[in-house]
Amino acid sequence: MKCIKVRIDQLGRVRDSEILVSPLMVFSGESGLGKSYLALLCHYFFELLINTSRLNHFFADNNIDFNVLSKDFNDAGTALEIKKQDLEAWMAQDAILYLRYMLGYDGVSGNIKITLPETVPDVMTYTYKQELTGLVNEEDINTILSLGKLRFRIQEKTQFDESPFAFLLRFVMIDYIFENHQMLDSTFVLPPSRGPILTEQILPTTGMYAEFLNDMAGLNRTQPRPDTASDTVLRLFRNILEGEVNKEETTYIYTINNTSMPVSAAAASIREIAPLQILAKKRDASKCAILVEEPEAHLHPLKQRMMADIIGALSHSGAIIQITTHSDYFLRRLNELIMFAKAMKAVDDTDKLKALSEQVNIVEDTSIDESIVGAYLLQKQDDGTSIAVKQDLSNGIPFAAFRKAILDNMNYQDILEDFLQDGAE
Repeated sequence: MKCIKVRIDQLGRVRDSEILVSPLMVFSGESGLGKSYLALLCHYFFELLINTSRLNHFFADNNIDFNVLSKDFNDAGTALEIKKQDLEAWMAQDAILYLRYMLGYDGVSGNIKITLPETVPDVMTYTYKQELTGLVNEEDINTILSLGKLRFRIQEKTQFDESPFAFLLRFVMIDYIFENHQMLDSTFVLPPSRGPILTEQILPTTGMYAEFLNDMAGLNRTQPRPDTASDTVLRLFRNILEGEVNKEETTYIYTINNTSMPVSAAAASIREIAPLQILAKKRDASKCAILVEEPEAHLHPLKQRMMADIIGALSHSGAIIQITTHSDYFLRRLNELIMFAKAMKAVDDTDKLKALSEQVNIVEDTSIDESIVGAYLLQKQDDGTSIAVKQDLSNGIPFAAFRKAILDNMNYQDILEDFLQDGAE
């Protein structure tokens, strides 16, 4: 994947920061500093490439109507040229609109600059060629619209929900970013505290939860795809859930040891994990962009580490993932997966690697290559704003956000123990 660069002058509380959108994005730091804003911002780019209406607005905002332009088509020629810088400027505005919708807050403000990868040309030129089909004197005119390496055949008098210009641009952009226009076919958002949404009749008031419900409804209509599901991913889900979750008629059912119950009667952790497990069973996750807020929520520390293995396996399979987290345990395990990938590159001895794999309970399919990771720490400034600091991954993702809490845990306990001992004397 080619990286997209975002310069942030201001976005919510975030100031003077720059992020590179990578296949696995990890945002950590104290609450309220902007982790969710940045995760959603990264997810926006993939939503733009999948959503069948969003890019329509780029052409509408620039008064570009395919039906109007096509009236002047004659045999073959140039249909339209769009500048990369114009698309980038429009995306910078549209991304803020996306955050407002997802967060349900029109007061979200931002000033950002987007730089698309160098693989996207400075000028993108649509060309066309017309051809006649049908019987003599009853011919129809088909238009073959081309952009980049892709072509789109358009039949005369066809009515479009999505502009042919937008349709073609989406797939060409996927091709420019992923080097294959078939590498991305869906997005999925798992908001915080998503568990109750599965079992309660809740009317969403924000786009994030509305999109989550739409995504789940779509998954429930989809048949499982065992041919594309990763065996490692499914095994890890069975381990962490100690069972499996399925939708039966109108109810989500949790099955463990041949005993079934409504998910509403299961542990909160089961409800939090279930949507991601259902996604893994129903969709080809290797072609999906997934935003997961707090994947460790309601999980015991041991299962937080197991969730890191799931994220590693999904990422290893090709999934594009954005994560926010408050968990030291989760980040430590991600680091172990990164370090194991380094060990695999550094050591040729198969027996040594096999022994190491057994010692640390890591397999190749869960390892994470550091080159695909973008880790950012949100740091609070004296004026109450924050900055996103890119983390050096040479030794894994640093735990700076947790250092003070860990030290306080150790120091305060020592002080209290010493006090009690002195008082007892």
